[in-house]
Amino acid sequence: MSETIGIIAGEPPLPELTCRAARQQGWRTVVAAVKGAAGAGLAAEADEWAEFPLGRLGALIRYFQARQVRRALMIGRVRHAAVFSPWKADVAFVRFLAGVRDRTTTALLSSLADFFTAAGIEIVDSSFFLREHLVAARSYTPRLRPGRAVRDDIEFAWGKAWGLAGLDIGQTVCVKSRAVVAVEAMEGTDAAIERAAAIAGPGLVVAKVSRPGQDMRFDLPVAGPRTLEVLAAARAAAFVLEAGRTLLLDPPAMAEQARRHGIILMGRT
Repeated sequence: MSETIGIIAGEPPLPELTCRAARQQGWRTVVAAVKGAAGAGLAAEADEWAEFPLGRLGALIRYFQARQVRRALMIGRVRHAAVFSPWKADVAFVRFLAGVRDRTTTALLSSLADFFTAAGIEIVDSSFFLREHLVAARSYTPRLRPGRAVRDDIEFAWGKAWGLAGLDIGQTVCVKSRAVVAVEAMEGTDAAIERAAAIAGPGLVVAKVSRPGQDMRFDLPVAGPRTLEVLAAARAAAFVLEAGRTLLLDPPAMAEQARRHGIILMGRT
């Protein structure tokens, strides 16, 4: 008999990739999709599927419990700004929010994982089925060699990104000429890059890292082709990602996309 995994699904394409990988590994998938976030094709990838608005935490837990879900993972972005959107909360969600110390991403998701655990549902590593998509510690564009100025900016951006992540504000820093041009907050990586490009023009170096002590159960950094398009439009010089804790949506395609636009793409620890 197949093991069952619950999938709390946000924006595509990671939930779809997770469902496919889980099925290939012999798991049965029970998907609880966040209404308004999940992709239209997700239902076809799941063995069972239902949508839940934000705030209906009790209904989601009952859905999993009725299907004997004992392990679940959270995958796919749910925009942090949604905490400011109007929605109806059930009793379980009100109880959950009452126990959250603040509304940073770390506090919200850690408290949510604890809430599921108390209901008998263990939240597991979000990359459980996606190990092959984790960034490796290497250059993905080995034929592109950074000059001294870009190397200096890479080192500078790397240190500043860790400082930002430690404050639990964002995970991405954009620099040029050893100056911080923009940092990511709730608007997301792509918007931060676009803002930096409008200020500093071509030649940005962008670094993206996890939080210090990153909990692998949720909110891993993710990079995909859309971000490469934004970097290309900005005529960025380099995109540096933390190895082992960042998900790359399609590594071969992204490497080719970066090479074509002359953008150094690398993973490092």
